[in-house]
Amino acid sequence: MRRGSVRFVLIHHGACRGGAFHYRIGGDGSCTAELHETERGQHPRSIGVAVEGDFDAAVPSAVQVHALKQLLLELKLRYPELELGAHRQVRGGVPTTCPGRRFPMRALREWFREDLLRERDAVLRRQFEAQYSKI
Repeated sequence: MRRGSVRFVLIHHGACRGGAFHYRIGGDGSCTAELHETERGQHPRSIGVAVEGDFDAAVPSAVQVHALKQLLLELKLRYPELELGAHRQVRGGVPTTCPGRRFPMRALREWFREDLLRERDAVLRRQFEAQYSKI
């Protein structure tokens, strides 16, 4: 099923039921595409990212957080209006802590609001300079 324009990226933990994630971040930091971005996942108008682990019991590894940030940067370049959320924010009446009590969602949101934009602008600047340096 197709869905409307992308508005959100929603973070889930790896044991989240329902599947239908667009991307999965493995314990080793690997990022695997599972659904095409044009297909509807668990939630309309969102791209779902599952990070492997139980983050009620542990925190994600540094390599997982790095891979997640790289993916978020790529998504922000494709979808400039993209906003970040946690599955627990859109649970549809079913209580959940997803992506987990120990998942660093607050720090990730802060990075998304501040540092991500600087990183995005640096990538765009490099792309622009590379394009026009060939003229």
